[in-house]
Amino acid sequence: RTFLYGKAWFLFTLIVFICSQAIMNHLSMGSGSGSGSSSGSASARLLASDTNSTSGSSSSEGAHTTDLPMEIRVAIFICRCFIYMCSMGQWVLYHVKYSLKDFRSGAVVRLGRCKIPEYLCQWQGLSSFFLTIFLFAMLCMEPILHCMQNNDGFLFTEHCAEGEALLFPYSVFSTAAMLVYFLLLSDLSVFSTRVSAFALICTRVVSEVALYLFGLTFFVCAFACAVSALEQDDPDFA
Repeated sequence: RTFLYGKAWFLFTLIVFICSQAIMNHLSMGSGSGSGSSSGSASARLLASDTNSTSGSSSSEGAHTTDLPMEIRVAIFICRCFIYMCSMGQWVLYHVKYSLKDFRSGAVVRLGRCKIPEYLCQWQGLSSFFLTIFLFAMLCMEPILHCMQNNDGFLFTEHCAEGEALLFPYSVFSTAAMLVYFLLLSDLSVFSTRVSAFALICTRVVSEVALYLFGLTFFVCAFACAVSALEQDDPDFA
């Protein structure tokens, strides 16, 4: 039952994360626009510049003409606050708890001169650790927070000089966090014997496939270098 509750909570946080990072911030802006996103498409920026040039307003006001409606901005802000406080906060407590537990019991692994908690040697612990790092980086680069003092009256907007500069690196960490979320979701394969058996076979076969690709690459490089060293007059190999 504890496992079920934990996975149900994790699935709920993943749904909230998808809504805030991949759905709501790409909704159409305004009833007349056919496309657009919170980061701003090329057509939206062109519309903003045209509005700016005709009205004589500032460049920041032109950028806000393509912003999302207030209701969507509030929903995105609430979802992201939930992720940072409930999901990232939970993972921080998890890693602090198990790190202290492993250090106190002496269950550590030496990596050079560094001591690493033993739970990080499992892929679930390492993946969740990277997820925590990615979420913390997203919190530090959150465009909404950086635009709080320069929003020109548009509450919870991402479009300001500070926010625009952070949108791309923020999206990179958001993409990495999304992939790790789905990787951790693979634990749900235990509910199906067939899927669990397939996942087990894949983990055992991956190392063999990597060995095969390494051997194939070795022979391709060997014969490519040997053929290049051969004296011949074929123009295709000149």
